[in-house]
Amino acid sequence: MLSRLTNSRLLLFAALLAALMIVAAACGDDDDDSGEAGTAGEGVSVTIADKGFSESSIVAQMYAAALANQGFGTTVESLGSTEIADAAIRNGEIDVYPEYTGTSYLNVLGRDGADAADLSREEVYAEVDTAYADRGLATLPPAPYNNGNEVACTTEAAEEYNLETLSDLGRESGNLTYSANAEHLTRDDGLPLLASEYGVEFGDVRTVDISLRYEPIENGQAECVYAFGTDPKLGQLDLVVLEDDKGTFSAGVPFQNFPVVNAEFYEGLTDEQREAFDNALNGVNELLTAEEIRPLIAQVEFDKEEPEDVANSFLQDQGVIS
Repeated sequence: MLSRLTNSRLLLFAALLAALMIVAAACGDDDDDSGEAGTAGEGVSVTIADKGFSESSIVAQMYAAALANQGFGTTVESLGSTEIADAAIRNGEIDVYPEYTGTSYLNVLGRDGADAADLSREEVYAEVDTAYADRGLATLPPAPYNNGNEVACTTEAAEEYNLETLSDLGRESGNLTYSANAEHLTRDDGLPLLASEYGVEFGDVRTVDISLRYEPIENGQAECVYAFGTDPKLGQLDLVVLEDDKGTFSAGVPFQNFPVVNAEFYEGLTDEQREAFDNALNGVNELLTAEEIRPLIAQVEFDKEEPEDVANSFLQDQGVIS
């Protein structure tokens, strides 16, 4: 009798335990599992590149973290320019890197910016996507933020030379020193465009690494700087962003960040792997508004934090990775 009673209690306990486990599992299904690690990418190595400046490095590290969270093996390299990155991805030396729609449209594809004046952001991206497919490349949809070209000058210089517009800059540029990276000095949408459209001929140019463009301003060695729309320094230093009075410096072309992928690599993924790859990168891009990206750049450029640490912390806070 005692043995029979003990067995009954054990069976009752086991039944209750099983029921509790089912309830716990059901409750767990209601939680947001976006940050949970996946395994679809196991066995696949992805080489990611950035273009050598803070914003690009942060985005590339976000790609790496999101892909690693899905089981992909990831490596991040730093390349110095669009030309190097474009050649590397077409040659299969890298698998993915973050690019800008305007850079692709104007510089890689050599399109006339005037042709984009009546195009929406979506239409510019669609043209890039189609043209890149013919070049052996795949693309994924861009992030919301736009990072167009700007010229900013110190408030002191702007007041002394009455600078409000790029045309004003053209009139007074011989009295000023400009800080910019080497690529900007020769690109069709860079200094050559400022010269041809606005008559800009600086008295001197300080050629620096793209990530160090603001140092000559801070050191008193330059009055004007080639700026990006997301540069946090624009809100930190005593600078005036000059109005593009002709609307041709950025040629009306959007500069949205989007992933460029080597098509051979992309097509070699299984359906499950490709879905995980797309979800990882799209999940990152959807978060990147101008309001979100600026403070992240500031953490790298002002606080001297590592892009990888900034990227991982942001994605953890957003629940993308655990």
